[in-house]
Amino acid sequence: MKLFDFYSKINWRFEIVLLMLPGLFVAFVSCSSVQKTLASNSGNASTVSFLAGVSAGGLVENSKMSGIEDNAGIDAITGATKTTFNAGVHTELNLKGHFIETGLDYMSFAQKVEYNLLSYSVNGERDFRFHQIRLPLTYNLHLFKNNRNGARFVLKAGMTIGYTFNKSVTDRGNVPEYEFSEWDWGPTLGLAFYPITLADKYRLGVYLDLFRGSRIFEDRFHTAEGMGGHSYMKFGVTLHPLNFKF
Repeated sequence: MKLFDFYSKINWRFEIVLLMLPGLFVAFVSCSSVQKTLASNSGNASTVSFLAGVSAGGLVENSKMSGIEDNAGIDAITGATKTTFNAGVHTELNLKGHFIETGLDYMSFAQKVEYNLLSYSVNGERDFRFHQIRLPLTYNLHLFKNNRNGARFVLKAGMTIGYTFNKSVTDRGNVPEYEFSEWDWGPTLGLAFYPITLADKYRLGVYLDLFRGSRIFEDRFHTAEGMGGHSYMKFGVTLHPLNFKF
């Protein structure tokens, strides 16, 4: 079964539950009994950070012509991406010294894929623009703690799931038919560095996240493993209010 076919069979009720998860999580950790449990286990409540920055990436185009038979050597698939915007609100829990982070991210993507496949009488280009909300879940390693028990350097590893709530695909020339999935997921790695503390109330830092996930796009020239998958890098500034806890 193709991955897109599997996605298309997901029940709409399951999609609604996934979209509600961030709100349910915040409500859960906000209740008084959970706060008492967190405090007794770690001595710290959940913290909040705000993120904003730029992104680069999108669909993994088949520039190496993987899985394409009878290639005459004159064929090519190329791609180009544009720098776009991302923003998010994250919360981190301290569970007996183990730090778990989740939240909600918004990301946009813009990309062009060009087909120059003379052997197949295919020649044209396809422009993609799509917008996602993403739900990350990472385990964080805190390094170089300061005198307020905050980490100056954080390493992150985990998973993220994305939902494409809006997309625009524009075709020019003779290009193949395609399928585009609304969902993708996969592993993510990241880091954050907090070099500045403002008025003993805010920590200001930078973040970098990398992601390589499941297939989100497929046509007859993007069927090999990894082709049409979703991949991105996002970078930006993060603000952590030291007194904003719940």
